[in-house]
Amino acid sequence: MGLFSKLFKKKSVVELRDPVFGLITYNNGIWTFLPTKPEDAFMIGVDASEAGPTAQQRAFFCQLRSELAEYERRARDYMASRVEPSVIVSKLSTYAVQIDDDDATHRGEFTLEMSDDDAFIVHRVSFRAGQPIDYGFDD
Repeated sequence: MGLFSKLFKKKSVVELRDPVFGLITYNNGIWTFLPTKPEDAFMIGVDASEAGPTAQQRAFFCQLRSELAEYERRARDYMASRVEPSVIVSKLSTYAVQIDDDDATHRGEFTLEMSDDDAFIVHRVSFRAGQPIDYGFDD
């Protein structure tokens, strides 16, 4: 195999059927779940090694998912005074959840990304210990 063949060889995709996250793929230190059915609802990113998400990350996500409506409410309340007046925060729903490493989950840190049906702008609210601490957006 020549130098260029090695350089441009397609990297194989690492997949894992996780008991909590479902079918996830690994790339650059992040495991990603992409929804394929309406009931899947949103994307999930998990910062973990190639071995897969940890038990702590799984437990953290299960707890977060069970309280998702409350976190969405807190995120909307936090965003209300920080977004453009044209943004109707009541129409925003979860687009993605980002779970960080075990140290961060121990501190209760995660990021909730929300959008409207068009997903033209994704609003990000970072949480620590159940409370929103930062807001940003991508367009």
